[in-house]
Amino acid sequence: MTLPISAYSASCQRQEGQVLRFMKVGQRISLVLVLAASGLPGRGLAADGQAPRVTVVAASEKVLEQTVSAVGTVVPRETTLVNADLEGSKINSIRAEEGDLVAQGQVLATLDASKLDIELLQNDAQRSSMPAQLGQAFSALESAMISRDEAEADLRRAEKLVPKGVLSQEALEQRQKALARAEVTVDSSRQAVKVAQAAVETAAAARKDIELRLSYTKIIAPVAGRIVKRSAKVGGVTSSSSEQLFVIANNDEFELEAEIPQAQFNSISVGASTTISLDDGASTLKSAVRFIAPALADGTRLGRARIPLPHGGAAAPVGAFASAQIDVGSRAGIFLPSSAITNTGETPSITILKDNRIERKAVSLGVRRGGLVQVRTGVDEGDLVVLKSGGFMDVGDEAIPVMEQADASANINQN
Repeated sequence: MTLPISAYSASCQRQEGQVLRFMKVGQRISLVLVLAASGLPGRGLAADGQAPRVTVVAASEKVLEQTVSAVGTVVPRETTLVNADLEGSKINSIRAEEGDLVAQGQVLATLDASKLDIELLQNDAQRSSMPAQLGQAFSALESAMISRDEAEADLRRAEKLVPKGVLSQEALEQRQKALARAEVTVDSSRQAVKVAQAAVETAAAARKDIELRLSYTKIIAPVAGRIVKRSAKVGGVTSSSSEQLFVIANNDEFELEAEIPQAQFNSISVGASTTISLDDGASTLKSAVRFIAPALADGTRLGRARIPLPHGGAAAPVGAFASAQIDVGSRAGIFLPSSAITNTGETPSITILKDNRIERKAVSLGVRRGGLVQVRTGVDEGDLVVLKSGGFMDVGDEAIPVMEQADASANINQN
């Protein structure tokens, strides 16, 4: 309870009398000057006799937006490796560079086709003579079939004449042999036709193979996207064991591959709103978490999340550093500045002003984020909480409140 000014003065006089027993007059004057210069009031009163002013905040329920910080690098969402399907061919020209946007089917490079051009000419010459060869085979087959028919007819006449004695048995046997030879000739001619037909088909297949290999002399983009790497060089020789000629970021889609500490990883969810910062915060992009890796990285125990970049490869180059603030939800409650909390005893407490009198209240605390502390119990909405708890004021002291607005709705980072 605060004493009236007259009683307070009497009390001070009694205390001063006790001090004077041990001090000289000059020392007493020095003490008064020191107390006045310090500005410390006795029992809650200012040096001028007025109640001191204290800064307070009104306790009210707020919604605390929580975020998790993550850092990582820009990577393509999916890539396509472009290699040469033609072994041992020299690269003649390069028609696309790193960073270029390419369409599906666009020519990226060309290979030397001179050997294949010669093979194609040889095939053309070979195929040009095959119709005549096939025609000859069919003519031979037709002639053989006519000869067989004649031999068969002679045999049938001989078979009728032998019983009448007009034709000898020996003549009959000769006609039988002639028919057999004619059958063999027909079979042989049929085989010759098949061989000629197979040669035509083989030449046609050889042409298709040459044309296919000629198509391979043009290295084309299998998908649309942005070229992120080119190792092809003019004069280089293609090989299946060498490095891929081009790497394409499919559909020009890029993402931030963010690394998140294990402690915050479980609070991340797919679809969480995210703000990506590029160029040391000079530019920001709004996005959402697309993918969360199911396992932490060995050794580092960091989790991985993929966050798409809205503007693709135009936003940042591959390998660029970026950071992200990932929203992980909100928490409703009463939040106070940490300076308003006293932790000197076993139980934390706050100092409030009620009817301009100092009171202490024990509280239980929740999360601490960004200089704010959640007060779960012990404080009511509307309480005037002293911004800087503790000090030289005691319970019951009189004070004049000075209001200050407390912003407890700011984003809170969980780092």
